[in-house]
Amino acid sequence: MNSKISIVIPTWNNSNLLRQCIKSILSNTVNNKFEIIVVDNGSTDNTKNKISEFQSLHEIHYIFSKKNLGFAKACNLGALQANNKFIFFLNNDTEVLQGWDIELLKCLRADDRIGIAGGKLIYPDKTIQHAGIAFDQQTVFHVYRHFHPIHPGVNKKREFQAVTGACFLIRKELFLSAGMFDESFINGFEDLDLCFRIRKNGYKVFYTPGSNVIHHESKTPGRHLHHHENAELFSKRWRHDVVNDINLIYAKDGLYPLEPGENIPQGNWLKDTNPNPLWSMAQSFRKSGKTRESIIAFNEALRFNPYDLRKLKIIEEIGDLHLDQNNLQAAKNCFLAITSAIPVPRLSSKINKINELLSKNVVN
Repeated sequence: MNSKISIVIPTWNNSNLLRQCIKSILSNTVNNKFEIIVVDNGSTDNTKNKISEFQSLHEIHYIFSKKNLGFAKACNLGALQANNKFIFFLNNDTEVLQGWDIELLKCLRADDRIGIAGGKLIYPDKTIQHAGIAFDQQTVFHVYRHFHPIHPGVNKKREFQAVTGACFLIRKELFLSAGMFDESFINGFEDLDLCFRIRKNGYKVFYTPGSNVIHHESKTPGRHLHHHENAELFSKRWRHDVVNDINLIYAKDGLYPLEPGENIPQGNWLKDTNPNPLWSMAQSFRKSGKTRESIIAFNEALRFNPYDLRKLKIIEEIGDLHLDQNNLQAAKNCFLAITSAIPVPRLSSKINKINELLSKNVVN
């Protein structure tokens, strides 16, 4: 079975990021049947020298363009030079993690009608950057952006309308037959457009959480200069095909949007019915007197879902923990963060008492 992968990386300057990217590929790719194709969009730094560091270690092809071709043209150029059955498009500001390739290959092989397989992208702070792409009437979303990587919503292998071009696997034959990336788009929306064309041809686009990649995101200068024109072109072409699915995805995952009201502050809050294991862990540490571990776990619990209304209760428990330790100002800051979002009479009373104690300390 042909498992060979051509990894196509468009790049422009940022040689240190590219070096990290290539180093991660060489260290964390389980299947050693791969080639790397770097398409350089006219870098003026030491990109070529950085690549030469690795060319004695593995098969790396270097294509240099005197002018900046942009993402679509560079990827297409790299794909045309690919020698293998599968093409993996990867941004230069990424670092693949162990086993990234195995899960993507497994996903494509599971069903001949799966045309594109995308992976889980994680910010350097370990929160989610991409777990599939969703839509509402006005916006394109990287669904579950900034959620904790253990949240159930980001750990489901499933079909999406689109996944990000920063990291996805496709068969070369399908990529070429679909017309490759549309070069009318300039550094944006060409990945969504390709996903929609692939789906129009009867294939599926899948997200698989078992393939993990760190993404430093948008490190190339001028990355979003053409966002408005790209969005307009995409909308003109696909507005009748786009399904506004963000709330459908949330509902399947046990999350429900909340409208602001008497007990709900302004903002994009969600009711999350998924248990927060990090919160339970923090409470357990607190009961056993492990204050340091409890604080760390509470802060992790806040990242489980940044739009979860339960965050307010978690912040209150952090404030109470600070009170237990007589960290009055830290406790006050927690309670103020809650009351600035929504009136809570009992917390106002706590704040008043803390102010009295702080004033006494100043006097003493």
